[in-house]
Amino acid sequence: MPPREDTNGAGGASSASPSEPAPPPPQQVKGKGKKKDEKKDDDLSEEDQALKEKLELYVVRAQDSDPGVQKLALESMRQEIRTATSSMTSVPKPLKFLRPHYGTLKSYFETMPDSDLKKYMADILSVLALTMSVEGERESLKYRMMGSEGDIGSWGHEYVRNLAGEIAQEFQRLQDDDVPMDKSLMELVQQIVSFHMKHNAEPEAVDLLMEVENLDLLVEHVDATNYKRTCLYLTSSSKYLPAPDDMLALKIAYEIYLKFGDLASALRIALLLDNKLQYVKQVYTATDDLLLKKQFSYIVARHGLSMDIDDEITADENDKEVLQEIVYNTKLSEGYLTLARDIEVMEPKSPEDIYKVTCLFF
Repeated sequence: MPPREDTNGAGGASSASPSEPAPPPPQQVKGKGKKKDEKKDDDLSEEDQALKEKLELYVVRAQDSDPGVQKLALESMRQEIRTATSSMTSVPKPLKFLRPHYGTLKSYFETMPDSDLKKYMADILSVLALTMSVEGERESLKYRMMGSEGDIGSWGHEYVRNLAGEIAQEFQRLQDDDVPMDKSLMELVQQIVSFHMKHNAEPEAVDLLMEVENLDLLVEHVDATNYKRTCLYLTSSSKYLPAPDDMLALKIAYEIYLKFGDLASALRIALLLDNKLQYVKQVYTATDDLLLKKQFSYIVARHGLSMDIDDEITADENDKEVLQEIVYNTKLSEGYLTLARDIEVMEPKSPEDIYKVTCLFF
C-alpha cells in the first residue's frame, strides 16, 4: 500500500505543537491612509482630477497677496460653482472638491480688508455653506448678507431654497429676541420671492412671506401667468391657518383677483371674508356690465347673503329692481320652471319615452 501523502509540509514534519508561539500578525504598513487617499484620487476620471487640481489652485491663488491674482482666482471659482449648481440633482463636484478647503477659505476671509474681493469671497462661502456648514449656524445666510448682493438665481434653485429656510429660522430668532427685521434682510426676501414667482414656485414664495409675516408683499410679485395658481394655494392654505392668518390669506387672494379683473373669483373669496358686504359691493362697483352684475347677484343669492342694491352698485332704477329680485330669489321658482320647459320635463315621462327620444340622436 503506497504511503499517504504528507499534508503538513515537506519532510513529513508534524503540525506545530500548542506550545509553539503563534506567528506574529502582519505589520501595518505605514502611510496606509495616504495610500487610501491616493487610491481615491486614482478612482477619479481624468476630467474630475483636472477639475480638482484646478480648484485647489484657485484656493491657493485666492489667498495671494496680489489683488489681481486674487480677483482672477475668485472669478474663476465663482464660474465653476455657478455652472455646477445651475441644475443640482446631486452634490456638485466643485462643492465636493472644495469641501476640505472650506475652513481655510473661512479663516482667510476673516483676515481680508473690506473690499469687492471680500464680497466675492463671501458669495463663494455662502454657496459652499449649502453643503458644508454646521446645521443651525445659518452660514449661507450670514455670508450672503456680507456678499456682493448680485443675482441669487445664478447660483441655482437649491441655493435659493436653502436661503429661504435659513431666513425663516433667522426671523424666528429675531421674534424670540424681540428684535425687528433688518431692512437688508427684507430686501433679500423680496429677491427670493421674485425668483420663485418667475420660476413656477408660487407655493414656496407664499410660504416664505407667511414665515416672515409680510404676505401683503405678494400682490406686487404676481402676474397674469401665475395669479391663478397663487390664489389657489392661498385659498387652500387658509383652511389650515389659525385666525387671523386665515382671513389675511383670503384677503390677499381677493386683492389679486381684483387686480387682474377676475371679478367672479374675487366675489367667491369676498363671501368668505369677515365684513363680507364691504368686499361684495367693491366687486359690484368694479364693473359697469349689467350681465356681470346679474351673475354676481345669482352667486350672492345662492350663498344666502341678504344685501340691498343701492345707488353705489347701480344708479338705474330698472337695473336696481332686476338685481334686487335676483338677490332675494324672488323669481327663483320662475327660473326653474323656465328651465323645465326648455328641457321638456314639465310632464312626467316613462323610461320608454326617454329612451325613444335618446335614440333619435343616433
